[in-house]
Amino acid sequence: MRPILFFLLAVVGLSAATEKGKVVSVAADGWATISPDQTEGGGFLLRRFSEGDRKVGWVGRLVRYEAVTEGSETLARGVVSADPEELRRVAEVTDVLRRETVDKGRMVTRMPNELMPNMALWDQDGRLVMKKDLLGHAVALNFIFTSCRVARMCPASTACMKSLGDQLAKDAAAAGIRLVTITFDPETDTPGQLRAYADGYGIDHARHRFLTGDSGQIKDLMRHYGIQTLRDDGTIVHNAALIVITPEGRIAFRNEGPSFDAEEIARRLLSLEGGAGSRR
Repeated sequence: MRPILFFLLAVVGLSAATEKGKVVSVAADGWATISPDQTEGGGFLLRRFSEGDRKVGWVGRLVRYEAVTEGSETLARGVVSADPEELRRVAEVTDVLRRETVDKGRMVTRMPNELMPNMALWDQDGRLVMKKDLLGHAVALNFIFTSCRVARMCPASTACMKSLGDQLAKDAAAAGIRLVTITFDPETDTPGQLRAYADGYGIDHARHRFLTGDSGQIKDLMRHYGIQTLRDDGTIVHNAALIVITPEGRIAFRNEGPSFDAEEIARRLLSLEGGAGSRR
């Protein structure tokens, strides 16, 4: 991804360099004060964050980004976590999932009643989300990419997930139910990009997590959930499905296609959530 980015920037006469540092503060206008990593040296850096990254909880966090100079301003693009412990946990999960994927061979897609695969990805608030964080409540999960322009695919899926969230918000018994959307274009869809995308749909960030992270892990997650992609003519061609998961972390059922009946899925999620409540 980075060689491509640097080439495109060179074509339009811009310069870029990878930087890493701790975010000290982010102003309302997007200007971030960053303390460079010890290996970087120097004093504080002033970098402009995108609107999405401005809203992500990066303050106090160690991050990595591409510093792109445009005239008198230096922009921070593609901001991601550089926290060593988070990166270690992600690498550990990615390695285990890779081995599981290889071991399963052609039978990798998980069927109803099988456990959901392990995962460690960052959400639109820059927080690391793991499988254990989703256990205990019913979950509806799907895959998209934010630059999708086919109205009947990713935009339709996200609109349905928004409607599902609105349906669930009407019932206090659904307070714990979680919605999860994983991007299959993590090189583009950073936490800040996902934050801006979710804001555009009026998403309830407390209930609905948009996740991104290691591309290898995401590719394996797609295989485990039966999602296939093909890059063609500058876009991503893919199938779509909504996967509903029990509070115990087992796949309950999947709804094929990008769209679904939000009221029906809400009823089924509430049924699963109610069953979990009776057992606690």
